[in-house]
Amino acid sequence: MPWENEVMDLRVQLKVCEGCGCLWYRAQNYLSVYCQSCEVKLRDFPAPETRKRRGRLVRKPVLPGLTLAEAVGGAE
Repeated sequence: MPWENEVMDLRVQLKVCEGCGCLWYRAQNYLSVYCQSCEVKLRDFPAPETRKRRGRLVRKPVLPGLTLAEAVGGAE
């Protein structure tokens, strides 16, 4: 038989699905973070790698000596 001398090597990783939390095996070169059933359910949503990452919100500086009414022009 010709396949007796051939060696098949498949590397897998044990992963936790980010959709449902189940444990599943993923081929090492496969990049999905969802199990097969969650991939079908979430097919129309963007992949986690393509989501926009939002930075830290910047606080507006507080103006010293001004009240809110003075800042918006309500008090004279």
